[in-house]
Amino acid sequence: MAPRKRPETQKTPEVVLRPKSKRNRSPRELEPEAKKLCLKGPGSSRRSDSGCLWAGLASLRVPAPCSSIIRALHHYKLGRTSWPSLQQIGAGGSITGLKFNPLNANQFFTSSMEGTTRLQDFKGNTLRVFASSGTCNIWFCSLDVSVRSRVVVTGDNVGHVILLNLDGKELWNLRMHKKKVTHVALNPCCDWFLATASVDQTVKIWDLRQVRGKSSFLYSLPHRHPVNAALFSPDGARLLTTDQKSEIRVYSASQWDCPPSLISHPHRHFQHLTPIKATWHPRYNLIVVGRYPDPNFKSCTPHELRTIDVFDGSSGKMMYQLYDPESSGIMSLNEFNLMGDTLASVMGYHILIWSQEEAGMRK
Repeated sequence: MAPRKRPETQKTPEVVLRPKSKRNRSPRELEPEAKKLCLKGPGSSRRSDSGCLWAGLASLRVPAPCSSIIRALHHYKLGRTSWPSLQQIGAGGSITGLKFNPLNANQFFTSSMEGTTRLQDFKGNTLRVFASSGTCNIWFCSLDVSVRSRVVVTGDNVGHVILLNLDGKELWNLRMHKKKVTHVALNPCCDWFLATASVDQTVKIWDLRQVRGKSSFLYSLPHRHPVNAALFSPDGARLLTTDQKSEIRVYSASQWDCPPSLISHPHRHFQHLTPIKATWHPRYNLIVVGRYPDPNFKSCTPHELRTIDVFDGSSGKMMYQLYDPESSGIMSLNEFNLMGDTLASVMGYHILIWSQEEAGMRK
């Protein structure tokens, strides 16, 4: 008996598959996956849709039957890239957070397991150290920057959050969570609002103008599991959180106390895997997140693939799944450029670039 389709994908547009080269698996080998993934949306026609990929997703446009998106895919292994190399510019240990300097495109901020949050350039020079733990037992896990308010905020693995100005002066250093602060995010429209996520199973909302101590948060949003990320939407009106198991939440900034919109989604935590974090599209009401199939997840199907899932930000309905048979790893991080026409997906030592410029529909 054929496996039953997942309820959330029965009426969604088809999944994007990248054509295989001669050196890759044969069509016969791919046939089971192709049958499973080529889901035709209702009302499909054979007319090609020349609109933008992401705009099409947002407006519920349905691709033509048996069609696929042709996109640019670039694999770059560390130390083997033809692009300008950024080796030996990072701090010791893992880089846990990175933000380009909005005032200088040749500089970027990093937080790291070395125990520092710093500003550096592409030549490897450290321009300013904003925070340093001075011990190998404490490191920084996250950071964010606001040019408008001229502040840098960073969180560490024992629950502290530090706020500094762009000159490096520490404004305050408080223990805001009981455990590791996995994510800090400033609201893009009201950047005195700060969201902090932690493995203590809470997300907290703060007003930077009124922080007086660990109990001065505006709201505390409890979760069932440790939380990987909390991100404000581009318009600042909603908050997207990703836990470490199977739940994505969308909170309304005007009604923090109301139950959030819930999206069930498998992205369980694994010690040696980069934590999976859902993100917003910068222009459309879309949520993008990598899938880590979980046999214990209620709608798991046999041989489920490690896709990139696209959800409608209002209804929580799955709109699309992106998948490349050549790159079957877990897409832990997905990041759009400012225009929203290019998506970079991180998988281990590889970066996949999904570009609108080379996207098109074919029969």
